[in-house]
Amino acid sequence: MTTITLEIPNSEDAEVILLLAKRLNCKIVKDAYENRQKANSKKAISHLKNLAAKGGLKEIISDPVAWQKEIRKDRKLPKRNK
Repeated sequence: MTTITLEIPNSEDAEVILLLAKRLNCKIVKDAYENRQKANSKKAISHLKNLAAKGGLKEIISDPVAWQKEIRKDRKLPKRNK
């Protein structure tokens, strides 16, 4: 038996490699990507629930359209005069 440890920077590539490993009946000892995704999802859900419990952003952003116009950084497009 041979053990290989991979560090894959691209999540899409990681999914392809995991599918190939499963297709070849390889034993996947630890799927760090899936564990990290689950942990990140749980954190995000927790933060969103806390935000919702506090009433959302309506106290901070009373007019979302005006806020977006104020925050957004428009720039002139190349080769355009207007």
